Amino acid sequence: MPKSIENQFTEEFIQTIDHFLDNAKILAILGVGNEDNGDDAVGLYITRILQKVSLPNWVEIFYCERVPEHFLGKLDKLKPNRIIVLDAADMKEMPGAIAIFPKEMISQGYHFSTHTLSLTMLEEFLKPSIDDLKTLYVGIQPKHTVFETPLSEECKKEGEEFAELLIERIKLRNEK
Repeated sequence: MPKSIENQFTEEFIQTIDHFLDNAKILAILGVGNEDNGDDAVGLYITRILQKVSLPNWVEIFYCERVPEHFLGKLDKLKPNRIIVLDAADMKEMPGAIAIFPKEMISQGYHFSTHTLSLTMLEEFLKPSIDDLKTLYVGIQPKHTVFETPLSEECKKEGEEFAELLIERIKLRNEK
């Protein structure tokens, strides 16, 4: 569940990511959001940071914008056994707060994002053809999602810190 900003990346949070990356053969990271609506683009912002880094060849980055379902064909062909979905999520927390959500919370109607239905459908569609598929839903609390506003400083800062953490954990996993 959501953590306050000051203790955002707790040992438990990091262990959850590390455990998720264990046994990853192919990892797909999906950035979801709307560039036109302020902090709704925070998942896309993190994805752009990740695209600029040299990650191991078992990691693929997808800039999905508002339509992650348009990537079903590419994901089905890639056959990732781990998927990380990055999106804004209204958790009623401080702007920039980051949390990991189980699929059950999202599919039961928790307001993860404006893309909730397609996010859970992605996994359901891919699961029959991919062994050991696991999905990690990462939500970032937006400050504002008003049309034609920029990304807030809070979401930029926390998005950058999360990207750094994810890069570090992927590279550590690669060394194993």
